[in-house]
Amino acid sequence: MSNDTDQVLGIVRDIATLHLDDGLVFDAASASADTIRDDDVYAGVRVSLTGSLSAARLTFHVDVNVGDPIWPDPQPIKLPRLLDGEIVVTGYPLPMVYAEKLVTALQRGEANTRWRDFADVYLLSCRHDVDGDQLAAAVQRVAEYRVVTPVLLSEALDGFATLAQSRWAAWRRKHRLDDRLPSDFGTVLQQVFALADPALLGNCRGRTWTATAQGWRAM
Repeated sequence: MSNDTDQVLGIVRDIATLHLDDGLVFDAASASADTIRDDDVYAGVRVSLTGSLSAARLTFHVDVNVGDPIWPDPQPIKLPRLLDGEIVVTGYPLPMVYAEKLVTALQRGEANTRWRDFADVYLLSCRHDVDGDQLAAAVQRVAEYRVVTPVLLSEALDGFATLAQSRWAAWRRKHRLDDRLPSDFGTVLQQVFALADPALLGNCRGRTWTATAQGWRAM
């Protein structure tokens, strides 16, 4: 699979025609695709389409990007349903989720406007443990593939907390995340750095990130 717009659009349309008798119906004919021109790092395809759930009309989009090596391999991920139970899908392992976001943060430096990446790393690190050996290996693979030399993220983004505070606040307010994310961008970055710096330099090997302690601990 490539980042070809027509190919991605066709795949999403095929998926949208599947019916699971859950009341959610997508209008595959409404689907359209555009190239994401964020920059060369995150070039991809965005497919937008409409759907309905009972009488409610929905607008939906999915961003598709291919290229980075996935390590460890994709694995079953359990997601909670809105009412009860859970659904199992094949998804990225957590070390790979972190690796892509951390290496991207290095590449973009203080020009970064992907606030969602910082929010994701912050929230995930508050909720989930991660194996340091796997995280270091995933970061190394992504960095090598993108030809990026890992350095301390805290040094690469020194001063970014103050520089980006107003834009962080605007993004947080726009997406109604006041109750989930700190208002102070510096607080978010400090936790991101705590996870990222040892991972980027490979110093987290033999350790585990513990969500309850929000720090690295020896295995």
